[in-house]
Amino acid sequence: MVDLYWYGILWNFKDISNFSRDKATIVHRMESGICDAAYLSESKFVIVEDSGAVQIQQIVESNRQSQFQQLEYACQHDDSVLTVSVFPNKRNIVTGGMDCCLKIWDTEDLISTYSYSYAHTDVITSTDVKPMCNSIFVSVSFDNESLLWDIRRAKPANSIFKKNNSPLSTVTWNSTLDHLIAIGTTNGEIVLIDVRQTKTPLHESVKNNRGIHKLLFNPNSERQEQLACCFDSEVIKIFDTNKEMLELYIFNDHSDFVRGLAWCKDDLYSCAWDGKVIKHVYT
Repeated sequence: MVDLYWYGILWNFKDISNFSRDKATIVHRMESGICDAAYLSESKFVIVEDSGAVQIQQIVESNRQSQFQQLEYACQHDDSVLTVSVFPNKRNIVTGGMDCCLKIWDTEDLISTYSYSYAHTDVITSTDVKPMCNSIFVSVSFDNESLLWDIRRAKPANSIFKKNNSPLSTVTWNSTLDHLIAIGTTNGEIVLIDVRQTKTPLHESVKNNRGIHKLLFNPNSERQEQLACCFDSEVIKIFDTNKEMLELYIFNDHSDFVRGLAWCKDDLYSCAWDGKVIKHVYT
């Protein structure tokens, strides 16, 4: 917190073997806090902010100095935008947040093509898109419910999970098994859902006494059963979804809450409020 308000910083690294701050090729201060981000291409990405704004940024390379260039900007949410997910066509995105609204955007000119006001009755915490499909996505909320959306339909939303007193905090779609979704709750519970039959979850279990902050399946088809998880703590775990959520690995490398996870070439990376980005090596 600086000058009585929050701000965000964008960092760009060309070499992912060293995340020391002095190795960053671009450092750019934003006017608002950054809540989520996702790549659209190798050099173009979308960020969403606690101001309600959505931005498209591009990395511009030059002989002198690399820099970020803002391509598009829109502020159509009425409160903080907490989540953004990119459809496979890399042109459309879905956003959601504290205004309980979901929006589908065309990133070419950042126009909202669909808007679902009060899509949930409480804060929308997370979204993810169906692999190889540009019209279906899933959302979760503090209203205890997960909805499966198909924007081609007149009634686009169907409930796939709801549990009393279980605010939902994160959702991830398996990129290889396109019927499998994992949901996390603020109660520390992980739920596995088969979207082909949603009456009964495949698995439900409490994995921590802290809330689940983020879940992410390994995109490697040979390790598609691996599910990475970070909590409202310094802990990261990897579970085997094929073996009753068997705990495969646990990492305690951060000194503050872990806020982000990413897979790259079978390696797991994390970032936290301690200001560090860490690569986790396991066999």
